[in-house]
Amino acid sequence: MKKTLICGGLVVTKDTIGKYDISIVGEQIEALKIHGEFSAADFDEVIDANDLIVMPGLVEPHVHFDAPFMGGKTDHDMLTGTKACAYGGITSVISFSNQGKGESLVQNVKDWDKNNSGRAYVDWSMHGLIYDASELSLHDIPELIKLGIPTYKCFTTYRHSQRLMDDDSMLKVLKTTKENGGMLMVHCEHDATCEYLKEKAITEGHTEWIYHAKTRPARAEDMAIQRVVDLMRTENAPVYIVHASTADSVRIIAQAQTDGLPIHAETCTHYMLLTDKMLERDDGYLWVCSPPLRQAHDLERLWNAAKMGPIEVVSSDDAGLPSQMRRDLCEGRFDKVPNGMPGVEPRLTMLYSKGVREHHIDLQKMVALTSTNPAKLFGLKNKGCLAPGADADICLFDPNIEWTMTASTLHMNTTFCPFEGERVVGKAKTVLCRGEVVLRDYELVGSPAHGQRVFRELEY
Repeated sequence: MKKTLICGGLVVTKDTIGKYDISIVGEQIEALKIHGEFSAADFDEVIDANDLIVMPGLVEPHVHFDAPFMGGKTDHDMLTGTKACAYGGITSVISFSNQGKGESLVQNVKDWDKNNSGRAYVDWSMHGLIYDASELSLHDIPELIKLGIPTYKCFTTYRHSQRLMDDDSMLKVLKTTKENGGMLMVHCEHDATCEYLKEKAITEGHTEWIYHAKTRPARAEDMAIQRVVDLMRTENAPVYIVHASTADSVRIIAQAQTDGLPIHAETCTHYMLLTDKMLERDDGYLWVCSPPLRQAHDLERLWNAAKMGPIEVVSSDDAGLPSQMRRDLCEGRFDKVPNGMPGVEPRLTMLYSKGVREHHIDLQKMVALTSTNPAKLFGLKNKGCLAPGADADICLFDPNIEWTMTASTLHMNTTFCPFEGERVVGKAKTVLCRGEVVLRDYELVGSPAHGQRVFRELEY
């Protein structure tokens, strides 16, 4: 098997930081030693990491590849999405299933396996979507877990598209989750509040983009999260709150953790860096997502929650749709805009440039939020670390390169970048996925035949 040496870099993990060299044999990490202790002559390839940060390959646990929504389809499929992942330092990505209501989730997983063979530059997995507590849904949960997919999401909103899960159904799903070793992911917004405010705004003639934020207020998210916490007191199953975005949401989650409930939470890059002021622009529809962008005081609390808890993961929730398609579908009304933004590639650079360099978090916390924690929470047992025996998923990050982030300087399958025009510092330079170089010197060199679906198993 090929032997590769990564030498001279600053190795950063959740628990360690220092000058180490990494020996790779085949697809796995063999050993780490203090810089200079390996002999380069013993290796088939030596990768110079001087002046670079060497970290575990990122794990992206929240994207929507090839997903239909509100009359459109997301920018990325597995091929284009994993290409963008590689440029963003991501070596494992988890997307969502997209079966229709009443269709078999298990069959959808099998179809994904078949349709995406040979179409992924990096390793991947998927989450299920659970729309109700029907006999089929409850039967699919243990079958899904046996297939190595122990996580699945439900919604407390989107009644209009038959996605809302009521309390009775959620309790049944929580019970089945607890009995079978899964984890339920929940999109939290109080549907009745959002729908009432939306209809009120439209009746009063308010169709501007900013009314997306005004009709999906912070309290709607907070109410829904509190409801999930209360239901967990009846059926105490692991829950992961996706895209927490408000100051009070993290307070509610932190209190639930203090009370001993097995609740976890993420936020997303855009909620930490952008506010609802973006929706006041003429092209504000491009920044429409749900939950919506919040206010400046929420950003401050989210950074603190990422640093101190309860936020354990920062994801991208990559779910952009083509800009022209969004413009055509929305007809000038906030309530008709297909929700979601692209963001899978910018995540690492934005967290380093705006998080580490501006002293919101340190390097080790950045690695924890983007790699180690999501790997552990989602059962990617050989990912998210640089320990001997782990997969050789490694990102060599250049912390010195300065550049302007635009849609044209990124590699996502979109003409829109939420952070357009930002002057940033840092970029993934070389990326290895299971020992294979996927990105070398900022250029894609990997093969879409390399990525594999990972069998996941939760530890709790």
